[in-house]
Amino acid sequence: METLENKVRKEIEKQKNKLIARAKKSGLYENFGQKECDEIEGKFEINSYDQKMRHCYYLIREFDNWCMNFDLSCMKK
Repeated sequence: METLENKVRKEIEKQKNKLIARAKKSGLYENFGQKECDEIEGKFEINSYDQKMRHCYYLIREFDNWCMNFDLSCMKK
């Protein structure tokens, strides 16, 4: 049985790939990736106060940080 943490990790990777492709095609924009972070949090009903979900919450925060600091110049053309 797949754990919640693994499901969240897979979803984050899927969203990262989509965001990278979108950024290469259309460029970056304000609040890049914010919608995706919110969707992941909602999809898995992540509650930062629940001890069992706290690690998943931090994974999403790391993804949010990745989105805020993403830079196309470091990507291969």
